[in-house]
Amino acid sequence: MRRLEKTARYFKNLGTLGFWSQLVCTIISAGILAFSTVVTGKVTSPFTFYATAAGIAAAFISVFWSFGYIRLSERLRKTSKEPAKAPPRADVVKSLKNGIVVNILGMGAAVLGMQATVGALVAKALTTSAVPYYQAAGQSPVLALDVFLVQASANTILSHFLGVASSLELLRSVSLPPAEAAVPAPAPARA
Repeated sequence: MRRLEKTARYFKNLGTLGFWSQLVCTIISAGILAFSTVVTGKVTSPFTFYATAAGIAAAFISVFWSFGYIRLSERLRKTSKEPAKAPPRADVVKSLKNGIVVNILGMGAAVLGMQATVGALVAKALTTSAVPYYQAAGQSPVLALDVFLVQASANTILSHFLGVASSLELLRSVSLPPAEAAVPAPAPARA
């Protein structure tokens, strides 16, 4: 009974932290991506845009997954007096693992988007020059909005990292045997 209350409190604290931190990072990323698209009037690099957008979409899914941890904490708290009515541990572990998978896939998409953006920026920087004689035909110079897309991808990656970190910590806490969860680790012996 005591362990269930402690687990519920842990899920509420980490779920809330994960939810708000991911929500802020994801909204900023979505705003940056939308702003850069609206200002330029077109998608300058379709692969970059769609990979970053896929990462942002997965981040929004992860935000709501983190909100599910907060709701789960309430169910655990309500059933702490009657542990038989608590959600099965296997279901909790499965939910945490699914949240980790969503974050890993979203992080992968955001990393691909970021790599494509950085590659395009390097190509633009190498082919454009201060001396117009060497400027490649049809190449536009590196713009601040191009660099802005790197920020969108970085925020998306951070959002997914925070989601993975909180999910892994919750998974660790649920997977601990009861004896290890209740007893702190002994201090190392001095030599």
